Amino acid sequence: MKKLLLFSLLTGFAFANMQFAKNKECSSCHPAIYAEYKTSQHAKATIFKDPIHGAVYDKHPQYNKLEKYRCGHCHVPTADNLSALLKSHNGVTPDPDNETQNEAVSCAYCHRIEDVKHGVAMNKNMVSLKDKVYFTSKSKPGSSPYHGIETNKSIFENGKMCMGCHSHKSNKKEFQVCATDINNNASKKNCIECHMHKVDGPPSTMSTSKTHTFHGFPGLHGDLTHLSQYVTMNISTKDNNKMFTVVINHDVPHSSTMHPLRSAKLVVTVNSGGSITKMQDRVIAKTIGSKKGGSPVPTAPWLATEIVKNTTIPANTKIAYPYKWDLKSGDVVTATFGYYLVKPKALKKFDLQDNEEATKFRVIRKETFTVQ
Repeated sequence: MKKLLLFSLLTGFAFANMQFAKNKECSSCHPAIYAEYKTSQHAKATIFKDPIHGAVYDKHPQYNKLEKYRCGHCHVPTADNLSALLKSHNGVTPDPDNETQNEAVSCAYCHRIEDVKHGVAMNKNMVSLKDKVYFTSKSKPGSSPYHGIETNKSIFENGKMCMGCHSHKSNKKEFQVCATDINNNASKKNCIECHMHKVDGPPSTMSTSKTHTFHGFPGLHGDLTHLSQYVTMNISTKDNNKMFTVVINHDVPHSSTMHPLRSAKLVVTVNSGGSITKMQDRVIAKTIGSKKGGSPVPTAPWLATEIVKNTTIPANTKIAYPYKWDLKSGDVVTATFGYYLVKPKALKKFDLQDNEEATKFRVIRKETFTVQ
């Protein structure tokens, strides 16, 4: 029994501190993919490179009270001291000088995910123990003189490997703070088609392929050009031009905002003869919190016990936003739909009111309509 317990402990420690090839080792043979990756949030997942993640960690009680970096599971999974980072009260916290922590979500880590194990609080990536043997979705992956390649279509073809970190997260109060509730009836059913689309260029210097899978992982942090095709808008009038409606067609297999810190907004203006009138903004967000004195109030994610308010757009849904206004022929209605990485009301709480990344309004779709 003692031997079995010792083996379990040693195995757990080994899994927490596995060895991974460095990102730069991949760059010589995969220069295009490496260049894309370096611009992505996977490469910037640490508290040193992502100011928003860093700001949240600075306020988190696990940092201030427990000296623990539980986020390390997903944000620095290849850290050589990951097991120590995940442990409480040992004085080990994220280190900007630790090379393995700065690898963030590395190339080798993602391509060694064998499967994803479902968990109540969060999922767990099951990572292969085979060093320098990497998985791909290709049925005939070919070979490389520098590492092994194995086909793992069961999770790499449909994006299941993303769900180890991007599925859901519950806090210590057993409240689900965020979730990617994929609608399996959606026209776009997985992460790959939207976030890892095909682009021109071979995947490696030894490949004859004309395209490769994009590794910049487009999302709200970066270029929204590709993602904008899945969100469209239509503007129409009714009641003899005394009312107009902006319809957002959210052709996405998950809700409009998944993280409680983020929010979307619909901004509408009417230009009548050069005079611009701004209509009431429509805020699209999920607010979480807890009850104080009987009524729920917004709180930090680690304190939340319930949803206070939810105006998010569900997966594959059309939402109509009506406006009462006496329009005239020639008036121009402009509708702009975009996102904030941090809700404006939460900026001060996390000392991000002067941070450009956090305060920027990221436009994903803009439409105009001229009244006849």
